[in-house]
Parts: sequence; C-alpha cells; structure tokens
Amino acid sequence: MQCKYRKNKTNIECHSIIYAAIIGIFLGLVAKLVDVPRITGEFPILDDIFGRFGIWIFVATLLSVFSNTPVHAAIRVFSFFSTMILTYYAYTILFLGFFPKSQIILWSIISLISPICAAAMWYARENKSIANIIAALPIIALCTEWYITGRDNILLLVAYLCMIVCLLIYIPQKVKRYLPIILITAAMTLLLIKIGCMNILYEKLLNI
Repeated sequence: MQCKYRKNKTNIECHSIIYAAIIGIFLGLVAKLVDVPRITGEFPILDDIFGRFGIWIFVATLLSVFSNTPVHAAIRVFSFFSTMILTYYAYTILFLGFFPKSQIILWSIISLISPICAAAMWYARENKSIANIIAALPIIALCTEWYITGRDNILLLVAYLCMIVCLLIYIPQKVKRYLPIILITAAMTLLLIKIGCMNILYEKLLNI
C-alpha cells in the first residue's frame, strides 16, 4: 500500500512538472505574440505586464508554494522558466530573424538561479517568523517594480494589486500572518525605494 502511495505521489509530481512546462511554453508564446507594435499600440497594458518581471515572479511564486517539497518546487519553477525562455527566444530567432544576445544571457541566468529561489520560497507557508520575511519578498518585488517603472500607470497598478492580493491569500495559511507580511513589505519597500538600489536594478535589467 505504501509503495503504491509513493508511486501515485511520484506520478502526480511528474505531471505537475509537465504542467509547469506547458504553462511556460504558453506564456512564453503569449509574451512574444503581444510584443508587436500593432498589439502593444492598441493594448499597451499587455506590454506593460509581459515586459516586466512582476508576472513571472507571480507565477513562479505560486508554482513554488503549491509544490510538495522544496526540491519539487525547484524543478517545477526551473521547468517553467526554461520552457518559457526557450519558446520566447526560439520564436524570436526562427521567425523574426533577431538574436538578442544580452536578453538571452540575462534570462538564462534568471532561469539557472530560479530553482534556488523556488526552494527558498517553498518555506513561505511554514509557521515560522522567517517564513513571513520569505512570503513578503515577491510582494516587495512587485511593489518596488511598479513604483519605479510604472507608478503613473493606473492599469498596471490594478494588475499588480490583483497579483499582490492573490499572493496574500494563497501564501499565508493563517490570517494572523497577514499583518506581519504587510508590515514587512511596507517597511522594506520604503527602504529600498529610499536607498535607490532598485532603480538601478530594474532600469538596467529592463533596458538591457
């Protein structure tokens, strides 16, 4: 019976990794298809969302926290990023005849370090003080990115608020964790904006 349970668990985990890869392929293709002047001209919000890191942080965070183990989280997120990047740049190279070397290097590095981040993020649902800090990290990234790169964009604000609310609902497993996470997010966001280091980070990476 125990052997059967382990086999079923392994099958479920393998399927979830495949699903993460499929999500990566789909979103990579969507990101490429909306990245054309005709679409971005009529629906600039699509470029605003897919042209920033927020949406990818959001998806990777959810994949991490809904994994069975830190290792499972690492594999799922790497599967997501690698297929997303492969799809996006394969389309760019094969169909558009363009080879954006610096962007490929950047996103390849992000893909390689994503398993470490995913394994750490898995612990965000634990009932420990450090878990509140971990849970706040993706929300801090969303808040600082919106403020630095699109604070005058109301539609982008709405999109980012929706992602933040989703993370606040699904990461903590207890309501009493909401306040500590929000306070940590607010304090760290204000500090990072005040220091100005995130400005260099986002402006450099988004314009690489």
